[in-house]
Amino acid sequence: MVDRYFERPLFYDYTVALLLCGIFYFLKYKGMISLPTDETSLSTTTDLSTISLTLAGFVLTLLTVLVTFKTGARIPNGQNNEDVPLFDLFFSTSLYYKTTALLKNCIKSLVFVSILGFSLKLFLTGVLVQYLFFSNILGLIIIVTTLARSIMILTKIIDLQKDT
Repeated sequence: MVDRYFERPLFYDYTVALLLCGIFYFLKYKGMISLPTDETSLSTTTDLSTISLTLAGFVLTLLTVLVTFKTGARIPNGQNNEDVPLFDLFFSTSLYYKTTALLKNCIKSLVFVSILGFSLKLFLTGVLVQYLFFSNILGLIIIVTTLARSIMILTKIIDLQKDT
């Protein structure tokens, strides 16, 4: 299940987020929920956009550290790889490139959420401001799923560094 998710994480993240936005819109349309005040939505949009940019910085730092570690790793050059630490072997496999691609996509997704939030805050006026609530749901879900994905990747990397 996790492997399938990692094949197309952005697709699954945004699909779930859009479905939940649709569910909340339907609930609002049916009168089952009421939207928060415009001030609350604007404040939440600012908070989510700021959190998203901050998390993008952390993931960028993680990616930078990972790339830096690769430069100091001993890349195996023969058949006998018993002396080479597992973490160093990781750098010579396709998993390294898959991991860096996943982390780059995390950064792109978080920056997108931030730009979306700030852009909507700038350009939505009048009665349309109430619909920031739905973009806040989208942003929150994307932030949570992206952070969870980054933590899963980091956990796997740490597991590689443990002595067996």
